[in-house]
This record gives sequence, structure tokens and C-alpha cells, in this order.
Amino acid sequence: MKPPSVFTWLGMAAVLGLHLLPARTQSRPAPPRFRVSAPVTVAPTNSLPNHRVEDLGGGVASVHVASLCEPAPGQLAAAWYGGSREGAKDVAVFFSRRDARGWAPAVPVVTAESARRELGHYVRKVGNAVLFADAQGKLSLLYVAIALGGWSGSSLALKESTDLGQTWTPSRRLILSPFFNISTLVKNGATPLENGGWAVPIYQELFGKFPEILWLQERTGTPTAVRTRVFGGRTAFQPALVALDTQNALMLCRTASEQRDLFTTRSADGGQTWSAPQPTGLPNSDSGVDAIRLHDGRLLLAFNDTNSGRANLRLAISRDSGTTWQRGPYLEQEPETEFSYPFLVQARDGEIHLAYTWKRRAIRVVSFNASWLDARLPK
Repeated sequence: MKPPSVFTWLGMAAVLGLHLLPARTQSRPAPPRFRVSAPVTVAPTNSLPNHRVEDLGGGVASVHVASLCEPAPGQLAAAWYGGSREGAKDVAVFFSRRDARGWAPAVPVVTAESARRELGHYVRKVGNAVLFADAQGKLSLLYVAIALGGWSGSSLALKESTDLGQTWTPSRRLILSPFFNISTLVKNGATPLENGGWAVPIYQELFGKFPEILWLQERTGTPTAVRTRVFGGRTAFQPALVALDTQNALMLCRTASEQRDLFTTRSADGGQTWSAPQPTGLPNSDSGVDAIRLHDGRLLLAFNDTNSGRANLRLAISRDSGTTWQRGPYLEQEPETEFSYPFLVQARDGEIHLAYTWKRRAIRVVSFNASWLDARLPK
């Protein structure tokens, strides 16, 4: 076999250098402003605690990585992937919607075959998908398509629906780099911007593990996307983005190092610059987390409260914008099993919904109100 020439090595070095440089070569036209509602002062609990559990699947052996959104008042939509196992070629992205009658049967909306056909290039398998809805109820489904290798060989594609998920536009590949448009993944929810766009927390897993932000806009009917780096290296990745107000934001990240801590970073300029990552003091077992800002201004976190494995799932509350956390109730505890990849959303009516992987056999959706949560917080 002929060894690579010096020009090949120089080319590879150039590509690697472009990938490792901070991803700020694409400029945004104006500093972003997060769209955040003013905190609502909640009266002393007048409603009874409410809590319910529902399981979704899709009729496949293994399911993972759920997301939720509220496309219309009183409705809930969910997306996740499932197949014979994680990373298999038969994995599909499933969709279901809940209304007053309950959850509709889950249907596959993306497969490797449909992605190949719609994107016009080879797709070996599909994976993580995040669902979000604008004020008019238009659904956006951002998903991972993998052409080669594992998760590090992924790119992002986008589908949209204006009829509550009955029909979807063909997939569009998001071009985030002119040279190295792979190794971009998504797991947690999108944050709306005042200009109608979205800030989506994304991350890299090739030549490092680190968080980024995808700035998604739609101009003249065509989605446009720009990504920016939060920090680099191999400290933490797979971020959850929480807007505290129009300019201040908190990001919580899964550990990528030997230090089994949940890491945070902060921005005071609409996500343009970020502080160095700092450990929170909460454990992280190299597992996904999610957090949201509740209507009353508190932050709610869902995480595995362990530095080894994923055998429990717990809630925590912060009353000081994520500086300190108070542990709340366990939702799951069972040795030698898995409860993972939580995804949180609060509906317009105040009900909180949490979706997560339940033993890889189901997507569990737990819905509860603030009364139920507050009754289970330490006094």
C-alpha cells in the first residue's frame, strides 16, 4: 500500500485545524435575544397534586432519546428513535401526538431509506431527534443522519410539518461547515428567539467532545443555520440550554472527562460568549441531562443522581438561576437497569412533562403539576 503523500497529510491537517478552530466563521446579522416570559408569581397551592405516567414505543425492541413539545394548547407531541438496537440500520424516528383522546399510534417519520431518498446522499442510519413548535403550531424535527462510522460521522437534517405531524416536508441537510460537515449531534430542546428563530444546543464528538449552538432561522421559506462554539476540548458536551432572560443563559453539560460532575457555563450576551465550564457539585455518570425554566422563574433539572450507571432518575430545583440546587424526588430507582436521557417541557397551562428512556423498552412520559412537585421537595 502506497503511503500518504505530504500533500495528503497537509490536507488532513488543514481539515483538522478548521474543525478544531472555534466555529465562529459564520456571522450572525445581529446579537440574538432569547424570548423569555416574565416569571409568574404562583399563589399558594390551590390545586390538588396531579401526576400521571404513560409509555410510548412504536412496536420495536429498543427505543431511546425522546423529545417533547406543545404544538397547540392541550396537546403534546413526541419524537424518539427505535429499532432492533441503538445504531442499527433499521432504526427509525417515530412520532406521536397526544390530545384529549390520548396518544395516537406512533408512526415512523424518518428511516435511513427515506433520509437517503430525501437528502440525495448515502445515509447508513438515523438517530437522535429533537422536536419543537413555533407559536403558530408549525413543528420542526431536527434529526441526526449518519453516513459513515458511528455518532461522530453524523450530520443534522430538518423536516417540518404545518398540520400537527400528519405530513412532513422532505428532509433538508443543514450545511454547517464548507469543509467538514460531520460530527454534529442534538439531544436537548430549542430556545425561541425574539426574531422568530431558534437557538438549539448541539455538540461535537469527533476530535473532541464539546458544546455548540445552532442558530436556526427561516428566510423566504428556506431554513438557514449557523453554529457557534461554546467551548472546546474534552471537558463536557451534550448541552441543555436555559434562557434566564433575553440576554442571560445557563448551559448544563454532560461530563466528557474523568471528573464525574455535571458542568455549567454562562452567557450574559445572548449566547455570543460563554464562561469557562465549572462543576456544579452534582454527579454525572457520563449521561444526558435536561433543564428548563419554569413559569415561576425556578429552574427544574432532571438527571441521574449517581456517578456510575443510569439506575435512577431524579429531579432538582434551583431558586437562584442555577447557582445552587435542591434535590427533589426520585422518579425511578432500580439497580442494574437504565433510566436515561430526560427531556423536559412545561405546557402553557403550567403542567410539566418529562420524557425519558425506560429500560430501553419504552419512552416514559411523566406529567405532573407544581403542586405535586412542591409537595415532594424538602421543607
